[in-house]
Amino acid sequence: MRVSWVIEAKRKYYDALDYWEKHNGSFDYSFKIIQAVEALEDELVENPYFLAAYSEIKDLYRKYFLNKRFVIYYKVYKELNVIEIRDFRSNYQEPLF
Repeated sequence: MRVSWVIEAKRKYYDALDYWEKHNGSFDYSFKIIQAVEALEDELVENPYFLAAYSEIKDLYRKYFLNKRFVIYYKVYKELNVIEIRDFRSNYQEPLF
């Protein structure tokens, strides 16, 4: 399987990186987020269903990472061998489900 991001989710991810760089005055925390996202993508490729919550209403999976500070919402397309990340959020935001 491969991981693909929708444009809006990628924008939110980059916005979070920019926010934390400005907020902390350094790129250190943003770099931790990048490392966590890369590790999460690797985990999704290996097993997209492991420790993920599923919403039938939204037809999306949810997975927390980086000590539950962030969450991604994604859809698995088995027939296309693709995991599509649909949303990236901080836990300070309202959850989708």
